[in-house]
Amino acid sequence: MYRLHGFFTQNTMKTVYVLEELGVEYEFAFVNLMKLENRTDEFRAMTPAGKVPVLEHDGQFLFESGPICRYVASNEKSPLYPADKLQRARVDQWMTFFTCHPGRWLTTLYFEKIIKNAAGMGEPDEARCAEAVKFAGQQLKHVERWLADREWLANDALSIAEPFALAYLEQASAVGFALGELPRVQSWFERLEARDSTARARARVQPHMQSVMGVQA
Repeated sequence: MYRLHGFFTQNTMKTVYVLEELGVEYEFAFVNLMKLENRTDEFRAMTPAGKVPVLEHDGQFLFESGPICRYVASNEKSPLYPADKLQRARVDQWMTFFTCHPGRWLTTLYFEKIIKNAAGMGEPDEARCAEAVKFAGQQLKHVERWLADREWLANDALSIAEPFALAYLEQASAVGFALGELPRVQSWFERLEARDSTARARARVQPHMQSVMGVQA
């Protein structure tokens, strides 16, 4: 069985969403970053970076969300990560795109508007927020155009790129980034939100979020 060590960061959520969409059996091992559990010798033996998520499988450890998602999907021979090299590369390109482009800027907004306040780190940097809004908007327009004649990002089929991207895009409402001018992205996002796998993933993580942050599930 797979064992996923994580918190409730977006990087962890990417892997939880993907594992649930793949339908694999796994254990979610909560690592409380607030208590610095990621800095223990035991945790650092799993990953030199001391960051979540970390996948444990057959006595081996793998860190970084992208490789974790690809490994499990490949290991399970899932059609959500096709064996065909070109089709697989098309999935990879969208995972990389969301990580480096719109996901980067939505995560910047989330840090400035949500994390800073929660961690007592001061007020949001308005210049950084404006920059993030600008670039996230520009880059999501590329997705909007891409979805003009297709339902999914890669190979005209649902893939692990979708739940992976969801973890970035779900930050939009929390930071006041409206998707209303991107109706195709909005529709695509709503379809992902409505999936049973999304609900199962959140049910795994939300009790831990409640216990640490006191938020409502």
